[in-house]
Amino acid sequence: MSLQLGLPLFLVSAVLQSTVLSQLRVFGGQPDLIPVFVIVWAIFDQGSEGVVWAFFGGLFADLLSGAPLGISSLALMPVAFVISLTDAQLYRHNLLLMLLFAAGGALAYHILYLLALRFIAGQPVVWSEAIWYVTLPSVLFDIVLTAPALSILSRLHDRLHPRQVRL
Repeated sequence: MSLQLGLPLFLVSAVLQSTVLSQLRVFGGQPDLIPVFVIVWAIFDQGSEGVVWAFFGGLFADLLSGAPLGISSLALMPVAFVISLTDAQLYRHNLLLMLLFAAGGALAYHILYLLALRFIAGQPVVWSEAIWYVTLPSVLFDIVLTAPALSILSRLHDRLHPRQVRL
């Protein structure tokens, strides 16, 4: 994803996430637009772009959320890296498998975020409440957001990275 497209996309996503989506709470969970976009882009890309956008998207999210700066990036970058190692051609046309990858990525992001909050930022975390009342509802929201994100970013990825036909 080019800088001209990626930076505004993640900036608008961070603003939407911190203003509109923060009002859609079930228990303590809310939709996380930036992690969903990063995970979906990492599914399609198979390169380092997912990790780069995890860094920038995490910074934008932290700037507008009040979280310690860099915590979201630290949680998103390993998730994007691991997902980018998979072969997208195996599951690119299998929606259920892509949703499973997105759910696993969202769960890993939330757990890494809690670990970073606890051990890097020194914030106290009540693990049982954080997992049951924040992480799991947030992951469910993220799964719901993944289907439209897959549709939008799939078309965008195909335009930015046309497939070469070999004869």
